[in-house]
Amino acid sequence: MKRTQIYLPKKLHEDLRLLADREDISMAELIRKNMEKFVKKNKISQAKYDLLAFFADPPKEYLITKKLKKSTVELVREERD
Repeated sequence: MKRTQIYLPKKLHEDLRLLADREDISMAELIRKNMEKFVKKNKISQAKYDLLAFFADPPKEYLITKKLKKSTVELVREERD
């Protein structure tokens, strides 16, 4: 494991301590357990990231027509702005 130090607001620290006491585990274990859940829920796989990157800026040979010279992101930005 890697040691990490963080600063918490007093109220949050107290709430975490109470929750840890209630579950009969250390605050560190409570934080690790919940951070793991958070990261799994919010993590994007490398495959999904690569796919999003491909659609955001496809290689020129994958553009739909020769007229279309801009990436999806550029087209959306132009429409938005």
